[in-house]
Amino acid sequence: MKRSILSLAVGVALVITDASACTTIFVGADASSDGAQYIARNEDMNPANPKVLQVNQEKVNKETEFKTNLNKFTYTLPEKAMRYTTIPEWNDKGQFRFSSNGFNDAGVGISATETIFANDASLKIDPYLEDTGIIEDAIPDVVLPYVSSAKEGIMRLGKIIEEKGAGEGFGVAFIDKDGIWYLETGSGHQWMAAKIPANTYYVTANQGRLEKFDINDKDNYLSSPTLISFAEKNGLYDPKKDGEFNFKKSVYKR
Repeated sequence: MKRSILSLAVGVALVITDASACTTIFVGADASSDGAQYIARNEDMNPANPKVLQVNQEKVNKETEFKTNLNKFTYTLPEKAMRYTTIPEWNDKGQFRFSSNGFNDAGVGISATETIFANDASLKIDPYLEDTGIIEDAIPDVVLPYVSSAKEGIMRLGKIIEEKGAGEGFGVAFIDKDGIWYLETGSGHQWMAAKIPANTYYVTANQGRLEKFDINDKDNYLSSPTLISFAEKNGLYDPKKDGEFNFKKSVYKR
């Protein structure tokens, strides 16, 4: 019998001062010794902050506009939000900064985010919206209370990236009873996501990893609707020369 799904975000005190230095690990149900699926992300921050589980109760939103603490991103929220947990980040004064991961009552988990970097060519054409785009501090709270599956989480976050833009490069993992999905940004408004095969494990650290993309396989791949045309139009991908589209080769630093 497959055991329960587990999602972790572990604060680790290392001699690293760059707060963007993280490592994300996924393990599919058929690749683990106990038949469980795992998503995990360490956080190499110095100093590491205490981790406290926070329960956000189901509610009807009185204020429907979400505002971040770290930039000017805002987003209109649905009226109803389901109960969800988070493990917030705190500053060195013990003050709340932002949520970083959690589960909701539908059994969907999220770990946000893994910092990644697009290449200069893609960002020159479609730069990050640093002042107004969605960033790490907003993702769990504007996505997790409103989705009932990992795939739905990908689609909601992807739609926000398309509409509001990404304020930074990031990778975000979602998990539910049916598997693990991972989304990576490719520029300010372009993104791709893939379902992690159940018989594999996957490790990524501050670098975009997704490569293969099958536009016809919606069960295992999703993306911004203009991803390939964006790459073709702007000289990042030439199907005659490059063959099959490769997300990593088109948009990441290399």
